[in-house]
Parts: sequence; structure tokens; C-alpha cells
Amino acid sequence: MSEPSFPVPTLFQVPNSGSQEEEKKAAGYVNYEVEPGFTIRLRQNIDPGIDPKKLKRIVSNRVAAQKSRLKKLQYVDDLVKKSKELQRQVSVLRSQVEIASEQKRCLESEQREIKECMSAWLERFISKQGEIEVYKAEIERLKKKMDRLI
Repeated sequence: MSEPSFPVPTLFQVPNSGSQEEEKKAAGYVNYEVEPGFTIRLRQNIDPGIDPKKLKRIVSNRVAAQKSRLKKLQYVDDLVKKSKELQRQVSVLRSQVEIASEQKRCLESEQREIKECMSAWLERFISKQGEIEVYKAEIERLKKKMDRLI
């Protein structure tokens, strides 16, 4: 029989932190370093006569699951970073909106004042136009009277 193409198990020493629960979890497992920095745990009570293909499938499934978990953690971290960045952008935009709203109120106030001034000027203009028409009519009447006298 040829040698299996999966990694050779190494014993995993868990530092004794005093937690019995951690010791129970670590007891009975063998670690396989599949890739540098990539280790999976298998039970020590695996039958040594297990089919190499089946063991390889178990190892590759564990590797895929661990990669999937790591990928999910990275995805969640990215989402948290994006969320913080978006919250920062929201606060910046909120302050910009407040400034723009204040400018809008000032411009609307100025616009009302200008409309009132224009309305007053228009009323005066119309009034003056009426006076001019009255004066023109008076001038025409006086010219006709002058022409009759001469």
C-alpha cells in the first residue's frame, strides 16, 4: 500500500489554563497541519485501518469547513468596517445637511425681502406710470388750449 497523500497527525498540546472544560474539549483529539498555519482536529479514536480515501475526504471536509468559517469571519469583519465607515459618512453628511438647511433658510429669508422690495418698487413704478400718463394728458390738453389761443 502506498503512503496516504494527507498530512501526518501531530499531537496538540493545550496550555493548561486551569479550565476543565477546555481540557475536556482538547482531550481525545489529534491535530493535522494541512497547510502552513492551517490545522484541523480529528479524534484519536479513528480506526487506523480506515480507508485512506475516506480519511482524505474527512480531512478535506474539515479543511473546507474551517476555511468557510474563516471566510465568514472575514466577511463579518468587513461588514463591521463598512458599517463604521458608513456611520462616519452619515455623521459627516448630517452636519453638511444642517449647514445646507441653515443656508437655505437664510436664502429664503433674503428672497422674501427681495420680493417685498420688488413688489414695493413695482407699485411705485405703476403709480409713477399713472402719474406720467396723467401729466401727458394734461400737457396735451394744455397744448390744445394753447393752440386755440394763438
